Amino acid sequence: MKKDAIISIRGRQELDDPGTDIVTLVTAGRYYRRNGSYYVTYDETDLTGMTGTKTTLKVSSGSVTVLRTGLYPSQLVFEEGKRHMSLYETGYGPLTVAVRTEHIDSTLNDQGGSLNVRYAVEIDHAHAGVNSLSIDVRATGEDESLPRRAF
Repeated sequence: MKKDAIISIRGRQELDDPGTDIVTLVTAGRYYRRNGSYYVTYDETDLTGMTGTKTTLKVSSGSVTVLRTGLYPSQLVFEEGKRHMSLYETGYGPLTVAVRTEHIDSTLNDQGGSLNVRYAVEIDHAHAGVNSLSIDVRATGEDESLPRRAF
């Protein structure tokens, strides 16, 4: 199962300094299942400030991994109740980022679905706020894993 998809992403940052920042992105991408995990891939755009970067989300039972390749490589791992550290590449240089996942909820199936992750963020060992990530995936293309018939 490998399909074209419309991917809607909504990121919400509840910052320690007063204010909440919300970013919404709707983009085309790919959606597939491999070895019991669902994968969502898309190219970053000017809106995210990471043009030249490809993002892949791997959604497994109990965990989500966000892998970025290209100009701004990084890997973030989310597991409920656990803290994971990583080096996060930005346009201004690398940062040490830790995430402590509070909640993961996924309804992904072969047709699409949704993923919600809520997590606390530390940047260079200082609490930076609480974020939530909501992703909706709608498969739009044919299943490329099925054999095509010639008529």
